[in-house]
Amino acid sequence: MSIAAGKLDKRVLLQRPESSKGSLGGGVCEWVDVGWLWANLSYLSGREFLKNGLNSASCNVSVRVRKSKLAAGISPEWRLVYQGEIFNIQAVLPDSVHAEVINLPCVKGMNAG
Repeated sequence: MSIAAGKLDKRVLLQRPESSKGSLGGGVCEWVDVGWLWANLSYLSGREFLKNGLNSASCNVSVRVRKSKLAAGISPEWRLVYQGEIFNIQAVLPDSVHAEVINLPCVKGMNAG
């Protein structure tokens, strides 16, 4: 069974971390664009909490992408960006219904990347 192309209707930017030395000699993490993927985003749950004395919020999001050469390298250290929002990838999971789809459980709102 194949997933309809119309279900993958959001364009997300895939990024991976790259470490380098900063001007003071310390390690600096920079995010490198890997490429764009068509995806389906499903917002599952959200919560509000205090962080450093300020109100913050996060939500769990299920992101589904089609398997491809680009998607084959995805790991939990990577992240997705959609409409300026950062989605931290928690795991890379197979889809139980569609063999050509990868599920990426993500958390949005926990940090700025």
